[in-house]
This record gives sequence, C-alpha cells and structure tokens, in this order.
Amino acid sequence: MEIGKKLQVIYFPGTWGNTVRWMLDRFYKDSNFKHLDSPWDKDRRTHGFGQTQYNKKFFRGLPVTGSVFDPDPEADKILISFNPNDHVFIERCAFYRIPGMETEQNRHASLISSADPAFVKTQFNGATQSKSVAKELMKIRFYDIELHTWYNGMKDMMKLKEYYKFDINALSDYGKLITELSAISKRFDLHLDIDDAVIRNVVDVIKNQLAVLTKDRYKEILKAIRSGQNLKCNECDIIEQAYIEVELEKEHGLIFPYGTNWFNDTAQINDFIQTYPKYLRDNDRKLPWHERAKIDKQN
Repeated sequence: MEIGKKLQVIYFPGTWGNTVRWMLDRFYKDSNFKHLDSPWDKDRRTHGFGQTQYNKKFFRGLPVTGSVFDPDPEADKILISFNPNDHVFIERCAFYRIPGMETEQNRHASLISSADPAFVKTQFNGATQSKSVAKELMKIRFYDIELHTWYNGMKDMMKLKEYYKFDINALSDYGKLITELSAISKRFDLHLDIDDAVIRNVVDVIKNQLAVLTKDRYKEILKAIRSGQNLKCNECDIIEQAYIEVELEKEHGLIFPYGTNWFNDTAQINDFIQTYPKYLRDNDRKLPWHERAKIDKQN
C-alpha cells in the first residue's frame, strides 16, 4: 500500500501521544482497527496493540534523541502541545500514566531512578524507594527547570511553526477533539472518517483521569495562600507539594521542612510562612539550586 509521507506524533511521556496516533490510524482508510470503538487496555493506556497492526504512515516519537523514538527529520509532525505554564500538569500525567507507575512505590522509585545516581548516593544515602526523596528530587527539578531535557525538548519543538500543534486539552473535550482531528485531516489530506463513538470512548476515559480532574488544583491552592483564603490541601500529591513549596520558597526566602508530612489546609501554610523565624530566612544555604546559580554567575 502506498503510504505517502509519514506522520509522526511527538509527545511528552504520559500525554496520550500513542492514543492520538491510534485515532489517526483508526479513522484512516483500510485501518486494522475499524472494528474497534476503543483503544484502551486494562491500564487505560493504548499499549495493547503490536507495532505490525499499525499503518506505517503513523508512528510516535519523543522530543529527545537517543532512542528508537527519535524525531524523524523526513516525517511531518504533530506535537501534543501544552502551555509551558502547565508544566505541573504534564509532570503529573507522566507520574500517573507511564508504564510501571501503577503503584505509589513504583512512582517514587521511577522518579529516583531518573535522577543522577551519584547525587542520589551522596545526598540521600543511595535511596531507591522513598517518597520523601522523590519529592525532594522533584523540587530540585522545578528549581532547575531549564535543565529538564524532556520538557525543554517539547518546548523548543512547540516554537517551530512547521509542526502541527495538537492542544492536549482537546483530549478531554468531545467537540475540541473532533475539531483537532478534522484540522489534521485537512492539513495532511488524510480524509479521516471520524467516528463519534470512538471519540466519546476516548474522551470519557481521559477526562476522568486524576491528573485531568485535578489539573489546576495546585494553582487554586497557591491563589488561596496568596489571598488569605482557606482551602483543604491534604490530598495534594508530591508533584503538587513540590511545586507549591518551590514557588513559596522563592517568594518568601524560606525553606519548607524535608519530607511529606504535609499541611491539611492553606491556613496552616500561611501560619508557617508568617511565623517563620527571621534567623532562618535567606541564610547562605548550600542547596543544589543555589550552588548551581553561583556557578552560573561565575561563568
């Protein structure tokens, strides 16, 4: 079969890139998936199909090099795009959706394994499964976001006008998803036969996933802290906790306690900020992000 120019879907891990690829294939002519109205496996991922089942026209890629999923310079590209300010949401999609992250223990272990082993050995006694260590490493990542290879790879690619930007928020909205797929069909001359039942099965699953349901929770909590309102915050995961702490540490010149014994509500957080001892503020602490900032200034 003549497939013409290939189309590669590039995405940050956990952001449903393979699901978009499956839908393109499912709605394309002579698809092997025409008899299916849902892509989901038992873990609510689109990983239940062999590569040989897909039309070779559509394939997936990651925003970094060094793997079998490198961006293909010969292919047209669709990027699962997001607002750079929604980095916490993107991290949480990866945290809950990457294969192997089905349990809390596995999620913490995965975050630790992705860090510099020498740093983990020196600073955390070589811990491999620790919620507190995983959270602290996320704080370091948020402080040093310009060093995050995956995030910056996507951000750089999203600046390129020649790539189609598929809004990740469309995946949890029926109308927006149809609009995005219709626009892709027109741009790349695919003549997609979009099936409403498939669209509903995809959206119904995605819109009810935890990372989507609580997408803006950390923003609402920060807003409540800054405005003096009281909101419950005891259900925040370590990604949200890490980001909230980083933002408040930068604003107030303080350091939140190490660990995950967190606050119940924003009133407790404001009490911590307002009563933080002056002798602890703005000391010349040897923190990982402070040390790197000093090196950058010297260079």
